[in-house]
Amino acid sequence: MKYIQEIFKELTDEVTKYLRVPTPKKIEQEEEWIIKSNETYTKWENINFIVTDDAEDFIGTCGVMDLNTSTPELGLRIKESARGKGYGKEMIAGLINRLEKNKKFDYIIYRAHVENIATNKIATSFGGELQLDEEGNVKILTEHKFDNSSSFDAVEYRIYKKK
Repeated sequence: MKYIQEIFKELTDEVTKYLRVPTPKKIEQEEEWIIKSNETYTKWENINFIVTDDAEDFIGTCGVMDLNTSTPELGLRIKESARGKGYGKEMIAGLINRLEKNKKFDYIIYRAHVENIATNKIATSFGGELQLDEEGNVKILTEHKFDNSSSFDAVEYRIYKKK
């Protein structure tokens, strides 16, 4: 599997600290993720991409979950050395563009760890509407790592299709 070594090496605790995806402990976990990604894609549930730069160096991964609903959710993982260079915004733009051209949806969900300033900026740059509670305060969600090893506070943005 192309890029599996890079994915495993680059998905450090620093990269995954703001994500539901845990840091892989064994390369087999990432191999399993790729296999499962292919399975869920064929069922039109999720779609994941390995992202490279022009020189074909690994940058990160991004994807859309819950494709079979009217509220798909976006996600991304970017290696530390590629952060702050606009790749995250470019990845999300590509995913939104693909969804707008190929899928009917009510809105796109984009969740962000409350402390992840970069992800929050990406969401707002695409018109993401921060979800509020009944009193008008920012609605804080408790997100759990997929392996239930920990949880964190997150916010949810909703991105509506451009008219």
